[in-house]
Amino acid sequence: MINQNIYFYDDEHKVYYLGDIIKYIDEEPEYETNGQDDEGVASINGYDQSRRFASQPVTTVDILIVQEEIGGKLAQHAFAVANKETLTGLKFCPFCKSKGFDTKCPHFLRDYEKHTKKCEQNGGKIVKTVQLDQIQKPFCPHITQNKTYQYLLAYGRQKEFKPTQYYITYDLETVEKIVNKQFGKSSKQISELVPLSVASTIKNKQGIHTIYSDLRNGDDFITQWLKQVFNEAVIIQQDNQYFTPAGTIDKNMQYNVEVPVIGFNSSKFDFSLIFRNLQCADWEIKSYIGSSGVAKQIVVQHKHMDVKLKFIDVLTYYVPITLQEFAQTFNQEINGQKGVFPYEFINTDNYKEILNQSEPFPIEAFKSTLKNTSMKQEEYDQYVQEAKLFKNRWDYLQYYNEQDTKIMIEPIDALIQMYMKFDIDMFSFMSMAACANATKYALAYKEFNVNDLWRRIHTKQQANT
Repeated sequence: MINQNIYFYDDEHKVYYLGDIIKYIDEEPEYETNGQDDEGVASINGYDQSRRFASQPVTTVDILIVQEEIGGKLAQHAFAVANKETLTGLKFCPFCKSKGFDTKCPHFLRDYEKHTKKCEQNGGKIVKTVQLDQIQKPFCPHITQNKTYQYLLAYGRQKEFKPTQYYITYDLETVEKIVNKQFGKSSKQISELVPLSVASTIKNKQGIHTIYSDLRNGDDFITQWLKQVFNEAVIIQQDNQYFTPAGTIDKNMQYNVEVPVIGFNSSKFDFSLIFRNLQCADWEIKSYIGSSGVAKQIVVQHKHMDVKLKFIDVLTYYVPITLQEFAQTFNQEINGQKGVFPYEFINTDNYKEILNQSEPFPIEAFKSTLKNTSMKQEEYDQYVQEAKLFKNRWDYLQYYNEQDTKIMIEPIDALIQMYMKFDIDMFSFMSMAACANATKYALAYKEFNVNDLWRRIHTKQQANT
């Protein structure tokens, strides 16, 4: 009888994270009743009900799962975690033992104290309350959560509805910074990740193009990239608007969807790398949805331009898979476009020397010590052919980084069009579950016409009065 918290290690971003929770559920056993004793107390298999032992508390065990390839087969190793706070770098609630808080967050103490106080009152359990509306309203999220569609429906112009189809994708590449910092007697931080480069693919009415920045542009290269993103967002915001026959923006449409800036698996990793850059003299965070460790959505508003960016993770709209699998789901020919990069071969001490070289990376550079894997000769030969097209390794890094953002475009477009079949703007909702829920009710309202005459149904009680 144990609860299990399963932790995994992300090789690309070099962080540990809670991947699964297995909880023991104590089911009440069925006992055979043998009748009543002299005092009228029902006995069960020879024991009185009053003599039942109280259920013992369930122990929670933290387990780290590490995978490696041995002889062409994937093997898994399980390790018991003595201190999950040291492993993850988070401070966990002492009552529910599942909610984690980032100690580096400026609002750590406020959020931690607020949660633990409420959690203690609830006995470490999540208590949900239901608040009913005072006036009955039909539940139709595909309508109520999109003001543009509400307006078009009210005026019988649903055919003019269109999704948010122009957006920005982004991806960061990181490099290890050797730390070797000791924590206590048994814990040691070997390294941490710092951004090496960032790329974005912009999709607007004019077409598709990319922007790129890396450490050669200075330590503030992410801020420089964000400035470019805001400038591109101004154009995208205008392209997503509705226009009158005269060619001006139709302000009656009430279109107010922020410009989507989409990452892949970014809620756990990329957000944390750029978070400190999202608050400065020119822009600020207006909305943050998520926990201290996982950000589901961040809305950033520019202080001088009338534009907002909505940073989201595309995996909130899809099942957890790799970027290459995500791209191949919608285009099988995209297999060879992902590229490869030797993450473990580079760190902050040697990245300039290594990336300034013109020859391809050696095959040994692609060896993964954590996974205990090496690159196959066939894959390396394919990489060499690609690397020869570039002047140096910096140029190959840019190509690799930009490709990760380009191959997201086609799958995202496919998802947008899939939901558009049901008059749903994907970016008006926050997750795949929310989109699926809206789709369900959109189908229920498929034959609904607001201008029809609807027969009133009387109950028996109303008929008798």
